[in-house]
Amino acid sequence: MDSSGIEFLSQIQEGQLYKYTNVVKGWQHRWFIVDPREGTLSYFLSENDTKQQPRGFIFLESAVVSPSDEDSNTFSVNSWNGECYKLRAVDARARQDWVNRLRAAAEYHSQKNVQKYSRTNNVYDFCPSGVKRSLANARQYLSQAENNFIDMARVIEKLPSQGPRLRNTDPDLLIIKATSQSMMCALENCYKILQHSSIEQPIIRTYSFLNSKQSSSTTHSKRKSHTTILNF
Repeated sequence: MDSSGIEFLSQIQEGQLYKYTNVVKGWQHRWFIVDPREGTLSYFLSENDTKQQPRGFIFLESAVVSPSDEDSNTFSVNSWNGECYKLRAVDARARQDWVNRLRAAAEYHSQKNVQKYSRTNNVYDFCPSGVKRSLANARQYLSQAENNFIDMARVIEKLPSQGPRLRNTDPDLLIIKATSQSMMCALENCYKILQHSSIEQPIIRTYSFLNSKQSSSTTHSKRKSHTTILNF
């Protein structure tokens, strides 16, 4: 590795970002750390908690880092298993700094692991790309549903509190709002279950692949040995 690569791996970036939690809690301040050497993006409740275990983290290998079109401060980080962090920086310049750093770490570890897997019987080819696409699509639909819920809630909240026409305290509207919020929470929990189950599949597939290659190699060696004895 050249000096520029060593310098890149030693540059840990950290700072405060807003993280979108869910439709109930909304945006919350969190302290984020990008570790290029480990290839991870982790977050903590505050800067004072960085000596403890992170509240959450994702691997940046094959992650997609995308600036948002809704404003100049928001961006998202989508990991290979479909998990998504929706983040917001203090301004456009800070967002670009984070995006550049995250993309560089994601590209470095993606290339590194592709080279590594290519030397080990192409195990990487057995990663469930269909599962990745399905999770990414599910995350996209869930984000769309969240945005629709937020728009609906804003429309209800902007209605007048008094008057002869529809009001924001109308019982039917409040029931619709509460039911929609509960549904969104249930969908987010279902999505998390899908994420956890998807992590197990690559491990099982890789383990099965390696075992089958080892078994095939052993069988081939036995046949070769038997053939040699017969020829002798």
